[in-house]
Parts: sequence; C-alpha cells; structure tokens
Amino acid sequence: MPFAPSGYQFFRNVKDFGAMGDGVTDDTAAINRAAATYGAGSSTLRCGKDCGSTTTMGALVYFPPGTYLISSPIIQYYYTQFVGDPTSKPVIKGSQNFTGIALIDSDFYIPGGNGAEWYINQSNFYRQIRNFVFDMTAQNWTNTDNDQLYVPAGVHWQVGQATSITYCDFKMAVSSGSQSATAVGIYMENGSGGFVSDLTFTGGNIGFLAGSQQFTANNLQFTSCLTAIKQQWNWGFVWKNIYVLSCYVAIDCTAYSGVTNQGTGSISVVDSHFNGVPYAITLGSKGDQQPNIVLDNLLVENSQSVVLVSGGATVLAGSSGPLYFNSWASGFQTLPGATGRKASGFVNPAPNKPAALLDGGGAYFTRSKPQYVGASPIVATSRGISNDGTGDQTNAINSLLSGNVGSVIFFPAGVYLVQGTVKIPVGSKIIGSGWSQIMGTGSYFQDASNPKVMVQVGSTGDSGVIEISDMLFTVKGPTAGCILMEWNVHESSQGSAAMWDSHFRVGGAAGSNLQLSDCPTGSGSVKTSCMAASLLFHITSRSSGYFENVWTQEGIPFNVFTDISVYTGRGVLIESQGPTWLYGTASEHSQLYQYQLTNASTIYLGHMQTETPYYQPGPNALSPYKIGQFLSDPTFDNCADDSCRTAWALRVVESKDIFIYSAGFYSFFQNNQLGCALQDNC
Repeated sequence: MPFAPSGYQFFRNVKDFGAMGDGVTDDTAAINRAAATYGAGSSTLRCGKDCGSTTTMGALVYFPPGTYLISSPIIQYYYTQFVGDPTSKPVIKGSQNFTGIALIDSDFYIPGGNGAEWYINQSNFYRQIRNFVFDMTAQNWTNTDNDQLYVPAGVHWQVGQATSITYCDFKMAVSSGSQSATAVGIYMENGSGGFVSDLTFTGGNIGFLAGSQQFTANNLQFTSCLTAIKQQWNWGFVWKNIYVLSCYVAIDCTAYSGVTNQGTGSISVVDSHFNGVPYAITLGSKGDQQPNIVLDNLLVENSQSVVLVSGGATVLAGSSGPLYFNSWASGFQTLPGATGRKASGFVNPAPNKPAALLDGGGAYFTRSKPQYVGASPIVATSRGISNDGTGDQTNAINSLLSGNVGSVIFFPAGVYLVQGTVKIPVGSKIIGSGWSQIMGTGSYFQDASNPKVMVQVGSTGDSGVIEISDMLFTVKGPTAGCILMEWNVHESSQGSAAMWDSHFRVGGAAGSNLQLSDCPTGSGSVKTSCMAASLLFHITSRSSGYFENVWTQEGIPFNVFTDISVYTGRGVLIESQGPTWLYGTASEHSQLYQYQLTNASTIYLGHMQTETPYYQPGPNALSPYKIGQFLSDPTFDNCADDSCRTAWALRVVESKDIFIYSAGFYSFFQNNQLGCALQDNC
C-alpha cells in the first residue's frame, strides 16, 4: 500500500489482534480491531463512517482454522478482503445472544440515521469474502439491536462491482415444532453487483435474500431452506448452476420492493436443477408488470408448479416426475418486422449452442477460481521487483515471468509501475493480493495515434495455460495511447486460458494523476492530460478465454460525491473466434463503446452491464479519441444530432453464435447531470 499512511498494515492475521478461534472466547472485538484499525497496536480507524471510499488503505484479513464465536457483527470496511484458510475453512459462529444485522456487515446502518449507512450501496466496490463457514444454528430466532428487530443472517452484502463471495457455507437452524425457521444466509437489499460462486446454504428461512441492479451467481446449492432464493427487486440476475433440494420455493419473485417498488425485472435460470420443490418459481404481478424469465437447461423434479403467479394462474405446470426445459421464456418479445408483445412459451427453434461452449454434461462451461493450495509461489518482491509505485518495473517483471514459466507467481499488494509492455508468456499463473496493481505510465503510452499495449497476454498464435486472478490494471496519466490489456492466448484445454476477479481502472485513484483535482467536470473543453486509455481490454481474433468477475471502468470519484472527466476511447473489444466466456462482467464510461464484438463467434456473456460516459454529449462520441484507430470503430455517420452521437453499450458486428443471458445497459447522465433520467423522458 504505497500511498497509505506511514505504518499502515495491509495483511492482518486475526490472531495477532487477540482472536482465539477456540469456539468459547468471544472474538468479536479482536476481529473488529483487525478489520478496522491501521494495524496491530493502532487505534486509528480505516475508511468507515464519513469516508465514502478509499484507494490507499486496502486490507486482507486472514482467519486461520478454528471456530470464531462472535456476539455482534464483524464490520467489513471498504476495500477489504476477508480470507479463510482454504484447507480448513474457519467457522464464524453467532452466539445465542448475538445482536445485530448479520455475522459480517459490509455496509453499516447508522443508528438513528433514518436508513443512512457508511457507504453508497451501488458504489461499495472492492470486497471479497472467501473460504468460510457461517454458523447461525445457535442464535435466537430473532434479536433486537438499536430498536431494530433482526433475524439471524450470515452476511449483509450490499455492494457494487469488483466484489465476490466464494467457497462459503451457510448453516442455519431449521424449523422446530413450534417455531418456523427465521435465518437468512445472505441479506442483500440493494446495490449494483457483483458475483458469487461455490456457496452452500442449509436450513433457514431464506438462503439468499437478493436485491440489486444486477448480479451473477454460479454454483450455488440450497438444501432444506424454506425458500432458497427470494428476489426483493432487480433489473437483471443470472442464476447459473443452481441446485435446490427439498425447499418449499426455489426462487420467489413475488415482492415489489426496492426503488419505486419495482419488483423483479428479470431472471435467467441457466443449467440448474430443482428437486423436491413444490413451487419452483413464484411471481408477483402489479398491473401489467411481471418479471421476465428465461429458463435454459433446467431440470425440475417433483414440483406442483414450475412457474406460478402468486394468487393467480399457473404459467408452467409441474409434475411428480422429471421435467426438462431446454429453452423457455416469458416476458416482452420483439421480433424483426413485428411490434413487441408479451409472450410465454418454449423458444422455437431453441438456440443451437456450439459444443465448444459446453461442458460434458451439456451445460455452459464454468471454472472456479483456483486457490493453488499446496503450491509454493514465487514472490515478485523477493526478486528485486518494487511494489511502491516508483521506477520502471517492466524489465524485472518480464524477466521474472519468462524465467519461471509454469510456476505460480505472487504479486504482493502494491503498485508495480511499468513504462513498457509487460509480456505474460504461456504457462504463467499470476495471483495478486488486494488487487495488486500493474500501473502503466510514461511517454511510451502517451500517443493516442500510436497505441501501445501495457499487458500482453501471450503472443499471436499461442495456445496453452494462462491464469490470472486478483489483479488490477491501471494507469498514471497522461496515457492517451495505452491499451491496458491485449489477450492473445488460446486455450489448449477447455478454459485453460482464464482470468478471475481482475479489473481495469483508469482515473479517480491515488497516484493516477487522474483525480478530481486533475480532471474536474465543467471545464468546457477536454484536458488532454486526462486522456487515459485508447482501449481497456482487447480479446484478439486468434485467442479464447474464460473471464469471471471482470470490471473495466473509467473515472471513479473516490472520496467525493461528484464526477470527474477522464477519457477512455473504447471498453472491451472482442474478436475471438471462441470459445470465450464472460461471466459477471461490466464495462463503463468509454467514449465509443463499452463492448464491441467484431468478426467474433462462439461467445457467452452474462450478466453484462454497462454505463455511458457521464460527460457526453459534451463532448460527444466523436472526440477526444479519433475514430478509425481500431477495427470497426463506430462512425455515427447516420446521426442527425448529439443525442445520437453517444457511446454504444454493445455493438455486434459481423459476428455469430453470440449468447447473451441478461444485460443491463444504463444511460444515467448527460453532461454530468441526471437531467431527463429523473423524469424517465430521455
């Protein structure tokens, strides 16, 4: 953490702060010290109330094996990873007298604050929780804290992008003869996520109480919950590889809550299995509103109804035997040459999915993030590479990678400044900590007419294994000619070329020279020093890749509640012939487009999310970057005015076999003002 205050501690072992992990001692205070303070022996607090956000004070809080008894919530501060031992998951156990919202709280409600919290939920970025067991079985059915009535909950997860919960188990009490189960595994009332995977939920009232603008969930198992998943509201959720066993309801979409009581916008249930669930999916209806649903490769066994409107009609009947739904949809349908209409039924013809995108069982291929248990990583900083945000580490990093192909290379938390192209050879396995930064800077990246690659993953024609996880790719401006990553490698076996929980960020962060003071809004003209990247992420024509929880974005205004004007030309350019998968990805605020697929094929995307540049149309999409620098740049020649000359969310050009499961393309701002979005009359 090179930009953190002197003496600041990134890595914290909770036992160094007094936690016992013996299942008897109350470890609440000790763990909260580990999560909240600058370090062991310090009482100075990190980024909590009135802070908003930080890019300088990250932390990884490590939990050795053991049972950690707690009596009130562990508050996870902004920019924090909670990591348990992967070989023996630590247990976070709520005591009988536990009081509070959840065992772990990611966004603290201020007592007496009329709903006010520490963080803005949709801007609550950069968090991880992995390798834990959350045990709520000993807790009382309800508890009261600051005049608020709560039920047992594992994690209060109210988050934005670049967040994840993985490899966790939620254990909850089942109903007794006199008391219905009350516990909730994950409580998420709103936000703008996000990704979760490899979770189990046992017992309780609700496994996952989910409300957010968008989310992707993969490989979740629910057993003996009253309701496996309850959607409070959403705009778009993907539920993939969901197994629900012996629950009363699999997915409850009856609520109309959240912003303007809008309810569930849409769900895509993909490659899933419900067994012994009387009511698989239940819907609410409000006027002419009803959730949009896609069921794709869903097996339902022993169900009274598959899709049921609460208090109304059965949309899709169940059976005591197995029912298979290859491709069924309900919602608003628009076909070429026809007006839109509501429709429900099997998609005919069903999508013809390329075999290369599927696993051996016919489901879309997925691959969980590796943790390299038992490996002995080579530590980059032990090989003369500096992570203090100074110098030029390009040659040292390239030497380390080329000389240790096949080994796991660990980049400790920090900023690795590079003034040339980092070349990642086939065979590399790279892991970061707290999203270790590769930061491009210098004259090499400054010429927008001659773009240069900052991180080159493989060379054209390469195939083999490359694995990247927990990294952050950034710039220190001005870097108008930077291509943050060029992905060239093709898999040698399914999913062997992959990247997990790694993100692209330009602007708004300490050390970037692209903060609010450098790039304010309202200046009336483009500051060339605020031109930060020509292209964020390029997946080239001979490559393939598996990408999970990847966020490309420009211009987070950290620590303030206003916007900045940082300029990137293009978001994600995909030319891959496949197979390529993008799970839980987002691309935001680039000038020309957020995603563009050109001459691409055999691609899976879902959920995908975009936002337009807040500054447009001042300037419009014709500047500051010149059109034509990259293949098939949009020209906007058919536009009559600036309301048309704005960034595309997604362009699909001369491409085939593109499969999109849920997308949210958002246009919130014009000239950095909400304007017509407030009245929904844009």
